[in-house]
Amino acid sequence: MRRAARLAAIGLALSATACTEHLAAPGLCPTYCPSDSLAVRDTILRAAISRDTAYGRPYGYVNAASAPYLLADTVPGVRGSHPIFRTPPIGTRTLIGSDTTTGAVIGVDSLYLFLTIPQRDTATHDLAVALYELPHDIDSTTTFAALTAPFSAPPVRAVNVDTLLAQPGHKDPASGDSIIVDSTSTRITLALRLDSADAPYSTADSGTLAFGVRVSAAANAHVEFASSELSALGPRVNWYVKYDSLGIVAHKLIPVSLTGGRGFDGFVFDPPPPPLNGTLVVGSVPAARSVLRVTLPRAIRDSATIVRATLELIPAALPQGLAADSFDLVAQAVLADFGAKSPLDALHVDTTRIYIAPTDTVRVEVTNILRFWVSDTLIATTLVLRQAPEGADLAEIRFYPSSDPVRRPLLRVTYTPHFPFGRQ
Repeated sequence: MRRAARLAAIGLALSATACTEHLAAPGLCPTYCPSDSLAVRDTILRAAISRDTAYGRPYGYVNAASAPYLLADTVPGVRGSHPIFRTPPIGTRTLIGSDTTTGAVIGVDSLYLFLTIPQRDTATHDLAVALYELPHDIDSTTTFAALTAPFSAPPVRAVNVDTLLAQPGHKDPASGDSIIVDSTSTRITLALRLDSADAPYSTADSGTLAFGVRVSAAANAHVEFASSELSALGPRVNWYVKYDSLGIVAHKLIPVSLTGGRGFDGFVFDPPPPPLNGTLVVGSVPAARSVLRVTLPRAIRDSATIVRATLELIPAALPQGLAADSFDLVAQAVLADFGAKSPLDALHVDTTRIYIAPTDTVRVEVTNILRFWVSDTLIATTLVLRQAPEGADLAEIRFYPSSDPVRRPLLRVTYTPHFPFGRQ
């Protein structure tokens, strides 16, 4: 009896310890404890990107007429860019009282033209802004060459921004020109006073005005004026008109902005951007984008966690532009793949900075996007490369496409395979 009881006790003890986990020696219980350890793997996906294409020109996603800035550049032998704009008409009659009675507009005393510079480059010294009268038929099809004659004529007005800023109250008492300085930002607004000789009221054109802007500086001049796409910051005019108020000459302020579809603003530039020529082009005006389609191995897309992912692109030429033209290169996922018209996913975006300087490889960390792709195996694995903001400058960069076997785009991915719980 004692021997039987002792053997029973030993058997019970052995059975109780047969499936016990030992932290210092995992894997003693193959039924519950996985035999593998957590693995981190690095791989280079050289052939994952295909069917990549540049889109945009000749019209572009953003052109000069829809850009957020009116670009003004004077870089002799390299680039010239002139903002142009046309104000909407103010009409030939105006209200003369609180009712609907109107009087004929018979002339103009003066007007103020407002031009806003959202971000002033303080490295640009001795900045001068010259205003030229242009034909009233300017539009989005107007070219740099077509305006050679108007820009060769004497300017309507020319002001030195640095000189005006140095005046008490930033105002020239002789000309009436002034600068409004925003104390909370780097924004400044030029307020140019024009008299009836500088900007005469034309009954035939109902008060329409058209002007062009040329800039110069001690060195290369580069200025971004706000366009009407930036709402109230675009070019605007305060007319001080004379009108017939029941036989008496009266005076009235009529503010006019370019918003509402009746005015126009844009810029003309030379030289024009080169054609796409098969490379992956991003930037310039009209804005170009490049679409990259990515095929991830099933072992990564279906059964892995992304630790890090980097898109590597090799420039096909030096980044084009001025030193002040550096911009953000954006890699963005799409909601659906419709080629050039693919809607962009605003939540899954990765960015790097492009500087106008020699570079051998551009790297964009796209971890955010690849993690999104592996979370849903039904979504399109397509990337769009674009400039941010688009139409903000004339800089561009070009990359070798996937058709180049040596310098094609590639992905570097660090990932961990899903842990094989329950696998013996």
